[in-house]
Amino acid sequence: MTSFLTPGSPLTPEQQGYLELRGLRSKLYTVVSGDKVFLYKNMEDYRLGIGITSIDMNVGNVKDTDRRSFDLTTPYRIFSFLADSEQHKEQWVEAMRDAIGDALSNSEVANQIWAEPSNGCCADCGVAKPEWAAINLCVVVCKRCAGEHRGLGPSISKVRSLKMDRKVWTEELIQVFLLLGNERLNRFWAANIPPSEVLSPTSCSEDRRRFISSKYRHGKYRKYHPLYGNQRELNNVRTTFT
Repeated sequence: MTSFLTPGSPLTPEQQGYLELRGLRSKLYTVVSGDKVFLYKNMEDYRLGIGITSIDMNVGNVKDTDRRSFDLTTPYRIFSFLADSEQHKEQWVEAMRDAIGDALSNSEVANQIWAEPSNGCCADCGVAKPEWAAINLCVVVCKRCAGEHRGLGPSISKVRSLKMDRKVWTEELIQVFLLLGNERLNRFWAANIPPSEVLSPTSCSEDRRRFISSKYRHGKYRKYHPLYGNQRELNNVRTTFT
């Protein structure tokens, strides 16, 4: 018997709303959660947990077909969806592709990295169970912050998945992340954050972009050596050791 989501489920939907399914006269209430897609006749049925079907995304493939339409292909059927707008279509396609990634991912590395307690929360916004990392900065971050890290470019932040980029995660790299941890790294990168600029799990993309650029590109919040900016004292120290 298929188990369907309800609003009270411990699994939080990544995407939900109405989509038109080719061949049907009415739209279906569609929910993407974890590694599955759930279809309901309407929102009321979703609230009651009465679904039409659930789709395991480990056998799914998502492909753009038009400006507002896309196909979800499975071994037993092709689901041809039509969204209200091109923007909404892109959101649905991204959510379903993420669900495929979840279905095919391996949690072994993530569980090892999370064994360091401070790695269990995003280094930037604090959200739980972050599944991405900037491997050159040695910080573990959530999906939304990882997107902003990519915008910095790989010379500043080289982003990799804890679950999908298995070949990157050598035993030596895992040990570095366990030795340092988000808490220790933030003592350097986030030593001087004004309360008004602190990110939260609900922060918008613009705030994340501004904060992450300030933190890692410009070093705005980092911890400085006590002699930083004091050229005279630095010269004295240099003289002492030469």
